Amino acid sequence: MDKEKMLQHLEESGMNDIEVVKEEEGYMAVKFYYDFDSTELKAAEAYSNDEGGNEKNESWYEEYYLPYLTEMSVDNVGEIIEEIMGDTGLKAQFVSYQMEEGDDFSEFIAVFHSEDIVMNIEDILDKLED
Repeated sequence: MDKEKMLQHLEESGMNDIEVVKEEEGYMAVKFYYDFDSTELKAAEAYSNDEGGNEKNESWYEEYYLPYLTEMSVDNVGEIIEEIMGDTGLKAQFVSYQMEEGDDFSEFIAVFHSEDIVMNIEDILDKLED
């Protein structure tokens, strides 16, 4: 497993605060953040205004703004993870944590593992909580 290559790819793809949170034989869990740029934030606001009106209330954030940003970050991170898998021959799974009002980032944990290991990301996340 080429740890440095994976971490470098995440960094070059614009991920921030990249941290290896668990590393064992055959797998590595990495936490990182996807920061939204101003264009993405403006697009989320425009969508939310179109769909939910111009009043920025709890419903506006919960039903339109945050889901829009979450979907965008999951799609973009998914593409990055697929590129890493293609470059390294590894398998990967990832999860996104729920955003809160005022966040301009989305937090992720990805688990990279060799093809011969059967892995469930939920099991790894449980280990991280211990």
